Amino acid sequence: MQQYFIMRKAIGFLSLLAILSGCTASMDEPPPSPTSAYVPVYYKQENVYAVKAEAAKPIVKAGKQYVLGNLLLQNEINEGIHLIDVSNPAIPKKLGFLSIPLCTEMAIRQGFLYANNYDDLIVIDLRVPADPKVVKRIEDVFPPANQEYPPYFNVSFECPDKKKGVVVGWELKNNIQASCRR
Repeated sequence: MQQYFIMRKAIGFLSLLAILSGCTASMDEPPPSPTSAYVPVYYKQENVYAVKAEAAKPIVKAGKQYVLGNLLLQNEINEGIHLIDVSNPAIPKKLGFLSIPLCTEMAIRQGFLYANNYDDLIVIDLRVPADPKVVKRIEDVFPPANQEYPPYFNVSFECPDKKKGVVVGWELKNNIQASCRR
């Protein structure tokens, strides 16, 4: 009888071990090879708050859109906002680009554009689309995203260095000897 209970406990323990050995941390990407690691992508600190109007350029990473009369605003994720004239919807015309570093969100009210510029909220007067002007900046409105480590588990990564700037993303690279792990 005692052997039966010992055998039953052993089978239960081995079954539990088999179940647990199949568990892995959920990841968005497959585990990297031993010499691969995530490396931070930096944005220079001195350029983070430099907002300026520029010439029109191609849309690469499209984000949210808003319409203000005949003006379409297209967010370029982490880069800024495209200004597009849609008075003739069949032939939209790019007017320019508002370079707003690390901009991901925007809203419009009464001719004013409200956008995030990293951790600040900026207000831009768009009542004259050809001459946009920053009319207000409210500092430290948004908490910066935690970029001290990549958004994956069970990975090696290069430790961020604040002297290099603000971490805005992560890239998987080969032949990297990383000193950090998550």
